[in-house]
Amino acid sequence: MTFREKMLWVSIVAETAIWGSYLFDVGSLLARGTVNAEQAYGGFIQSVILLVTVEVAAAIILAIWAPADANAPEDARDRDFSATAAVPAYNLLSMLVIAVMVATPIIVTAAQRWLTGDPKTIIAVVIGNALLLALVAAHVVNTGAQLWRYRREG
Repeated sequence: MTFREKMLWVSIVAETAIWGSYLFDVGSLLARGTVNAEQAYGGFIQSVILLVTVEVAAAIILAIWAPADANAPEDARDRDFSATAAVPAYNLLSMLVIAVMVATPIIVTAAQRWLTGDPKTIIAVVIGNALLLALVAAHVVNTGAQLWRYRREG
């Protein structure tokens, strides 16, 4: 398994666990009818810091473990895997962003009726996290597609 493939595994596991936990917490708040913008923002910042820390630590550990592999230049296969994985990820991201855009009037109306707190803040939190979910889902698809190619084509 190459350094790039190992980093993809770290990325997909870390991103799924960290963003999954954060988005589950936000979803739980929404299900209870409350949104605390400060709590959501704080959780977002913590998730970003944790994700960066995990990925940097993994890169350092993997580079120490196999320095030649870590310093190897990207080859044509790596570039091909990355390029082809971007297609389904971009398609998913595009569809989800369009879905959020189309759903925005519904989100605005429902959030004001369903959730307690400042309507402008609530709407911003809901739409912002819906877009974050779209971005995370697209990145997981991108990473998963690359890993599938690495596993399938060795």
